[in-house]
Amino acid sequence: MIDLEKIEFEVLKNRPIEEILDSFNWKEFEETVAEIFRRNGFFVKQNFRFKTNRRYEIDVFAIRQDLIFCVDCKKWSEGRNKKSGLKSATKDQEIRMKELKKFLKKNIIAKEMLKIKPKVDYNPLIVTFLDEDLLHENNCFIVPVWKLNSFLLEIDKYLKLSF
Repeated sequence: MIDLEKIEFEVLKNRPIEEILDSFNWKEFEETVAEIFRRNGFFVKQNFRFKTNRRYEIDVFAIRQDLIFCVDCKKWSEGRNKKSGLKSATKDQEIRMKELKKFLKKNIIAKEMLKIKPKVDYNPLIVTFLDEDLLHENNCFIVPVWKLNSFLLEIDKYLKLSF
């Protein structure tokens, strides 16, 4: 289990969040993202796997009332082709979300297990390790992990953005 208080303590000592999280492996990075969602009142399923025409996996599936986030965690470091890779990742995440909707429409048991209400707002989201130039691409939000909490606290403002 990730200790967000320990991370916060290190940040308060002026240690950069990127430096703190750099020592985390991808699984710990995903756990950190999941814990931020939990602390914001979301029911969370990690590594949610499902099948429609092929198999899919969502790193963090977060549900709160009528709001759902399908999250892909990207702990990429600096790189030349990162922006194009990120654009490609947003397209992939949108496809996963569309397939998830199809899966849940047909699978009542999964829908009940995940506590999904009849009318929900599905949102694809990429959570990155580093700050990116993009805030969103197509219908997918892109948020660095260190801004995720404030993003969730102000989510109504972001959902009103027209893509």
